[in-house]
Amino acid sequence: MRFCFEQKDFIEQQINPYQLAVIDDKRELTWIQFEEEVNNICFYFKEKGWDKIANPIILYGHKQAEMINVIYALMKMKLVYIPMDIIYPKQRISSIQKIANVELIINCTDNLLDFDKTTEIQVKSKEFIITKENNVTLNSNANIEDPLVYIIFTSGSTGEPKGVQISSKAVQTFTHWMMNDFGFSSKDIFINIANFSFDLSVYELMSFGAIGSTLLLNDLETTKDSEVLMNRIEKYKGSIWVSTPSFALTYARIGYDNRLESLRYFLFCGETLPHTLALTLHKEFPSAIVYNTYGPTEATVATTLVEITKEILEKYNPLPVGYPKPDCEILIETENKEDNEGEIVIVGEHVSMGYFNNEDLNKEKFFIHKGKRAFRTGDLAYYKDEMLFCKGRNDDQIKMHGFRIELNEITNVICKNELVSTAVTVGLKRNNEVKKIVSFVISKNTVSNYELKETLVNYLKQSLPYYMIPGDIDIVNEFPYSTSHKIDRKKLIDEYLKRKLV
Repeated sequence: MRFCFEQKDFIEQQINPYQLAVIDDKRELTWIQFEEEVNNICFYFKEKGWDKIANPIILYGHKQAEMINVIYALMKMKLVYIPMDIIYPKQRISSIQKIANVELIINCTDNLLDFDKTTEIQVKSKEFIITKENNVTLNSNANIEDPLVYIIFTSGSTGEPKGVQISSKAVQTFTHWMMNDFGFSSKDIFINIANFSFDLSVYELMSFGAIGSTLLLNDLETTKDSEVLMNRIEKYKGSIWVSTPSFALTYARIGYDNRLESLRYFLFCGETLPHTLALTLHKEFPSAIVYNTYGPTEATVATTLVEITKEILEKYNPLPVGYPKPDCEILIETENKEDNEGEIVIVGEHVSMGYFNNEDLNKEKFFIHKGKRAFRTGDLAYYKDEMLFCKGRNDDQIKMHGFRIELNEITNVICKNELVSTAVTVGLKRNNEVKKIVSFVISKNTVSNYELKETLVNYLKQSLPYYMIPGDIDIVNEFPYSTSHKIDRKKLIDEYLKRKLV
């Protein structure tokens, strides 16, 4: 059995119906049970008249099988969802709820969000509990040619998160690619690491359904404990590892472990794949395939693919991110014709419909190229031997531990504090990778530096996820400036490092 993303329904029900479909820390659902619970949600929504809801729906929780059930039910009903993990502060979720005009929240936890002017429903296995009910807007035009599937909110430079809209055709092209070019089969078990608010999770969330395989969910407590995770992989014979390289590095340092013998594939995305990590995986897992991929959220998870073979390891360092996926084009926009490196522009049906309710940024980032959607990524790259090699960013957006972070968003939040005069945030790099976020702050001198640091950390935690909290807040008297009257970030970092080394 599997899920057809064109028909928006389960098909081939006679094939392996008793195979496990979804596993969380409490339940194991077969494909028959998975289909039944998805259909129960659809039936409930239709009874309530919610199957034509016009506005996006927030789906709140953390690695519950119920979240997967809801995602597939909403896809069947062509309703747009916004995945929100429990790692996000309530204030940030409230901000997204207002931006997207969300009227319905589906909560898979015991902790209610209880936002004004919303209907909130708890989903637990086959039980539906309405904890708060308000009117919802219905859609009078449900027959949209290419309806949205989900909106993932990422860090925004203005201080507000921005919503990346991914359409049905974009998801279809992505799942076709996963089915045809990666070598996965219905016998595989996808090992989920990323939370559902991070688009890396779409790899396994959509692929297991399209292929008819198994999804092994691992909550935050499990992924924090290498022993628990490895025992879980051994128990269920997990075969496809999907994560950022940073996460995998922890396990690569452990060395060979027979509990991981079932691994057949390592699939990486979200940040640079270190040559040393790929080399270690080849040594410890000689029969496994190591894939490197690249792609922003705005292009439905990934756009390039390459198998990191021994030959590629011997020839390239840094490693390539691969060849463009079928039915898409990757252009390199350069300042002059002599340059061979520049900004990556992605063209194809998998490109986002644009940012939700943000026309100014859409005009800057999205355009039509030869009749297809195109996106200016801000990533720098070049082609060599027909493969793409990434060079970094052309702005102050960074990737850290696989999360995409706008440094300006952190700065803007800090500057809202009444104790702060001004601030700037930078990413400290080592070997071309951001290892630490540092915010430099000029205070209004109303409290001590120690009190200000402590106050700002607590202040940031109220509105930013944990991965955006700076590793250090440095209180300075003034900023150095360049001849163009801009803050000299390089000098600021150099002075900071000198102080820390003393």
